Amino acid sequence: MDNNNNNNNNNNNNNKNINNNNNNNEEDIHMAKDNIPRDVDNNNLTKSTDENKEQEQVKRRLSFQNLDNHPMNTVSKNQAHNAYTFQAFDQKDVRTGAYPKLSIDLFGTSKEIPQIFHEMKQQIGEKRANRPSSPTQYLSTIQSSTTTVQKQQAKSFAETLSIKDIFNQPPPQSSTPASTSTSSTTTIGKGESNNAIVQGADVVIPPTKKEISGGEHTPIEMKPMGQTAELSKKDKTAAKQKASEYDVNEHELTLEQVAEKYTTNINSSDPSLSNGLTQSLANELLIRNGKNVLKPPKEIPWYVQLGKCFTNFFMILLEVAGALCFLAYGLDTSQRVNLYLACVLYAIVIFTCLLTFSQERQTGNIMKSFKNLLPQSCRVIRDGSETKVKVEDIVVGDIVMCQAGDKVPADIRIITCNGMKVDNSSLTGESDAQSCTVTCTDDNPLETHNLAFCGTLVMDGSARGVVIRTGSNTLIGKIADLASNTEQTETTLQIEIKRFVHFITALGITMGLIFFIIGFAVGIKPIQNLINVLGLIVANVPEGLPSTITACLTVTARRLSKRNVYSKKLESIETLGSITLIASDKTGTLTQNRMTVSHMWYDNTIVRAIENGGTIGRQLFDRTTPTCAALLKVGGCCNRADFDRLLEGNMERPIENRLILGDASESAILRLCHTIEDIEITRAQNPKVFEIPFNSTNKWQLSIHKLPNDQPQSTARILYMKGAPEIIFEKCSKLMINGKELEIDEKIKNDFIQAYEALGSMGERCLGFAQLLLDNENTVPNDMYDAQTLNFPMTGLTFVGLCSLLDPPRENVPFAVHQCKTAGIKVIMVTGDHPITAKAIAKKVGIISSPTAEDIALERGIPVSQVDDSEVKAVVLHGGQIRELTDADWDRVLSKSEIVFARTSPQQKSQIVENAQKRKEVVAVTGDGVNDSPALKKADIGVAMGIVGSDVAKETADIILLDDNFASIVAGIEEGRIIFDNLKKSIAYTLSHAVPEVAPFLLNIISGIPLAVTSFLILCIDLGTEMAPAISLAYETGEKDIMNRKPRVLGKDHLVTTNLLSYSYLQAGPIEAIISFLNFFLVLAHHGFPPHTLPGTTNDYFFEGCDDFLGFNSSYQVEALRQAQTAYFMTLVMCQFFNLITNKTRVVPLWSHGMKNMYVNIGLIIEAGICAFVVYTPFVHTIIESASVPGLFWAYPLPMIFCLFGWNEIRKRIAFDRSWKISSSLGF
Repeated sequence: MDNNNNNNNNNNNNNKNINNNNNNNEEDIHMAKDNIPRDVDNNNLTKSTDENKEQEQVKRRLSFQNLDNHPMNTVSKNQAHNAYTFQAFDQKDVRTGAYPKLSIDLFGTSKEIPQIFHEMKQQIGEKRANRPSSPTQYLSTIQSSTTTVQKQQAKSFAETLSIKDIFNQPPPQSSTPASTSTSSTTTIGKGESNNAIVQGADVVIPPTKKEISGGEHTPIEMKPMGQTAELSKKDKTAAKQKASEYDVNEHELTLEQVAEKYTTNINSSDPSLSNGLTQSLANELLIRNGKNVLKPPKEIPWYVQLGKCFTNFFMILLEVAGALCFLAYGLDTSQRVNLYLACVLYAIVIFTCLLTFSQERQTGNIMKSFKNLLPQSCRVIRDGSETKVKVEDIVVGDIVMCQAGDKVPADIRIITCNGMKVDNSSLTGESDAQSCTVTCTDDNPLETHNLAFCGTLVMDGSARGVVIRTGSNTLIGKIADLASNTEQTETTLQIEIKRFVHFITALGITMGLIFFIIGFAVGIKPIQNLINVLGLIVANVPEGLPSTITACLTVTARRLSKRNVYSKKLESIETLGSITLIASDKTGTLTQNRMTVSHMWYDNTIVRAIENGGTIGRQLFDRTTPTCAALLKVGGCCNRADFDRLLEGNMERPIENRLILGDASESAILRLCHTIEDIEITRAQNPKVFEIPFNSTNKWQLSIHKLPNDQPQSTARILYMKGAPEIIFEKCSKLMINGKELEIDEKIKNDFIQAYEALGSMGERCLGFAQLLLDNENTVPNDMYDAQTLNFPMTGLTFVGLCSLLDPPRENVPFAVHQCKTAGIKVIMVTGDHPITAKAIAKKVGIISSPTAEDIALERGIPVSQVDDSEVKAVVLHGGQIRELTDADWDRVLSKSEIVFARTSPQQKSQIVENAQKRKEVVAVTGDGVNDSPALKKADIGVAMGIVGSDVAKETADIILLDDNFASIVAGIEEGRIIFDNLKKSIAYTLSHAVPEVAPFLLNIISGIPLAVTSFLILCIDLGTEMAPAISLAYETGEKDIMNRKPRVLGKDHLVTTNLLSYSYLQAGPIEAIISFLNFFLVLAHHGFPPHTLPGTTNDYFFEGCDDFLGFNSSYQVEALRQAQTAYFMTLVMCQFFNLITNKTRVVPLWSHGMKNMYVNIGLIIEAGICAFVVYTPFVHTIIESASVPGLFWAYPLPMIFCLFGWNEIRKRIAFDRSWKISSSLGF
């Protein structure tokens, strides 16, 4: 595969010419199919097995000279090309799944997509196999999948190698359709390696005699990873229908034919110079064909969503209870309370389901609005200029530009390809990235490599392509209807809450069954016993909890939307609250990503590039000096940024305000160069013939240019290079001083180091610039430079100078870093910049506040080795040192409180994350490029940048920062802690009324005391007075110390803990029950029924028609009991009123937090209002059999209620301010 990837340019031209000359060659192909095979020399066709194995083991890269001298070389000498493939990621990461498989979140999960794709591929293959003729029928045999790019069309393949010579015999018959083969794999049978025809780095294999004679040939079968299950007959039929609809033949057409079909401008001799569509035609096509969007997914209808609310476990429990109440009323119609209870239960179910449904819809709408905020744009060529347009505005015929990290915006026919590889795993289920080509490799459009499909991810390289299908007409659009799957997985937070709800429900049912049996045993009437059991179940179940949780999640989503944090799943926000370490990028995250060239170093002098350069005594640069002019020339030419010339009014703006297409560093250099000379003129005088873009592995960018016509022919080309200064300087042997080239000696090296350190110490990012004149000996004929063979000099360059770029820190980052430190979160910087620059920025933002070992050594005048490691709190590590770290070294480094990793590669970033996780750190990682995706996936929380982040990074990350601001991460951490805190408070508050609601039923069953509270009154508490206050806690702001606490320990600090249950069931609950019983007995005593007379009276007294008791008739007894029961209800509500207030905080005192949450204040008012309504409204008394309570009994419980309030505040202080033995048991 290495050979295939390295020198495949010639074959690419040959293959392309088959398409360009298919009319001329079609007859040859038909003749080849019908001809009798010629005699073929066995020496040219076969080789011994041993020699074959030996050749297969030797992987040698073909050089340019080998290609020139090879007898089978068919490359035209006047052909220019622009082929290169640079490795931007680790293949191991791809094989192990570190890179994401695209989830088609536009229409649900993609688990069925590979099966549908391969079914469609087979159907299309069978259809095309039955065609009368196909000029590309044998292309999969003679073409490799790893061909890259040619700028110009090559000669006809027939001119250099007759197809008849290769295919002088019909191909062997196979029972397997051609479409089922995997085009990315070349199958070489036994004894075939020597008779392969070399074309560049590709291999063309003539048939062996064994094949010609019909001998057995067993290809290697590649099974797609995604094909794990067979499709149903219905799905196969649907896939066949979609395959017939996806009628694509553009991969077989020449570039001229494609251009004619879509009325677009394609330069067939040099596709990179194509002009694309005109803006007016693009607008017309957009109106005619519609937006480039997929058909909306099949969403669950609202009535189905609402129905699911009625069928969850919680609601089913209440529905069954209501049905039992109807049954009880049917058994004894005199007990109208059962009818009322049943109606109320169903009203509760309806209300709760409607509220939950409403909250879920709001949450879903908020999350949808997040997706709309994410930038979705791509680069296109219109009117000959590059511009950015929204993906939805792409039209057929547009020429789009894709590069590593992008998502392919539509189905495209590739016209230039710079080593582009795409991740088709979302379609094929295969993990290996597929190389793209400009030539057709298979007549099946789903097999050929010169098509790229909408939604797939570009993993490496770049390419240009003509859009041939958009929207629902794309391949993924055809599959979308068949693959839609709206199933949603539950988050860990939802699972934990669900388990808690099941526990509470099971507890209620268990208690109900036990006491139902006890009730029968003690002789309670069946109907009354059933009512008591139902009341017991209802008392145990916190009916309002689902709505509270949903409200909490909705509130969090709203808060995040205001703070520019998009979480793909809300559970990620909850996990953020547990983060212990943040590994952050520097550029754009900690800094503003608004680069400005601040200083320059040339002629051994540091000068200012701007008026307010930030240094005293520096002169402004002199553009007239030869060295400065050369430096600006390198900066302008070795630069991929350019002004957006299609944006209306952009070129009329001041230079500093113009929109530039390119990264921040190159944009800053472009602005500086354009102020000296129009960048178009500079580049027109020095046309680019070859380029290797910057990547994080090489840390340099290279381009080769033509020189102006007045230059002598001996120096017809010039090589420019820019990148990391130390790397560029190593490749140089000379330094330009006053326009002259001097040999680099020790003094020049020291001067360079001093200048580099001086600029880096100011926190400025440095770039080095170099050049080399290529004479006739170093130039390559027809500019056929190759990035794999590097057939041009890479050493002996002339160093021109340095440019330093100022990227100021974001204003709120220092405070955010301080917040992280106080929250127990370690913030480390991981950057590709030089250690000096990284250290300077780290000091500015507060990541480093202590001296490093080098600083201590410099201050004391001692070697670094003599500095005691225990004194060092800060460390700055170069990427080169990371490779040599042992486990003990990692322990030492990661134990430091202030860490900066500089000059790191993406692979080292993953290594940093992995080693931190080994040390029990919960790691959040920020990233924006395709190379960051392994680290983003490996981290506990991956955080991608919403503005500059690549599509690959966004697909991998859990959190997306819409403003690329580090402070937004801190906001997410705070929200994660708040949501966890508020859920704890709400659950603790809700469970506190369980004991005082259950206790009356227990005493009634066990001792025969009249029931202290009815089931109706319990429902008035659970779904009346309690609902609004419980939900209002979701709106509670974070406590003052929320960011001063240590991070929560995952797997240990659960949502519902023993301490929380202890508070609700053993502390607040019993206190509230005692206070409520006290008022109950006081009311009965006030009516002449002392407490000691009450046991054993429940079956004989206190109901209509009973005997007189203590001289009071039945009506008086019933009225006294109703007043006592209402007093119990009233007292319990009063207790919960103050319990809510004291539960507004979990750690800090209430008086320090305040009552600023207006939702809680309104909830308290609603709670008091409902209580007064139930107590004093006459018609309510008739319905729920309650009674008005004298005002005196409002006052009796107050002293003890204040004791409850006081105990909770004392408990917090003991739990969180003291280190007593009991402290650990009181905090929750």
